[in-house]
Amino acid sequence: MYALLRRDKSDQPESVETERIGDLAERLGFELRGILVADSDANFAALFASFELSGITALLVPSVLHMTGWMDVVRRHVDVWTLDPPGRWQRHSTPGVTTAFLPGLGGDR
Repeated sequence: MYALLRRDKSDQPESVETERIGDLAERLGFELRGILVADSDANFAALFASFELSGITALLVPSVLHMTGWMDVVRRHVDVWTLDPPGRWQRHSTPGVTTAFLPGLGGDR
């Protein structure tokens, strides 16, 4: 799992958000490989393109606002877990078919 946090989209201090991210990754049983903390989405394309080669299967964000405009791109590569709303946006497994949001943060990944 990888995580990203945009300072410009968060209403919480960075330390609070990173702690929440770490806690959820642990609860879900994921190895959190890193957290990109950014002020914009300038480096997102390179990060998302690296997921498949790096074996990343999930991305964790505080909310969908942290990845505005990137959700469909990211879901071609990984599941997206959000703290707000709590749940998972599943990876698109079939081209042209969008899967629904799965509410809740249980460990059923």
